[in-house]
Amino acid sequence: MEMSTLDQKAILAILREIDSRLGQGLVPVHNEHLQHLAEGDIIEHLLYLKSAGLISGDLVTRGLDSTPHRMTNIRLTFIGIRTLRAG
Repeated sequence: MEMSTLDQKAILAILREIDSRLGQGLVPVHNEHLQHLAEGDIIEHLLYLKSAGLISGDLVTRGLDSTPHRMTNIRLTFIGIRTLRAG
């Protein structure tokens, strides 16, 4: 996924939702909590944010080809927090 497919507004919306849930003590945050923020599968967006260093989390895979199934324990990284505050 390229940056053009996940724009800055979408990134900030996802980071805000993660921050909000963590602030409310709703843990662990997982992909189902964030699904309403994406038109397609939120996993792809979360994998992009994780590869960009904005979030961390545990990826659960399925099958022999290790297809991403779920992400849980999602947290903002220091870079994610800075990005959220700058946005």
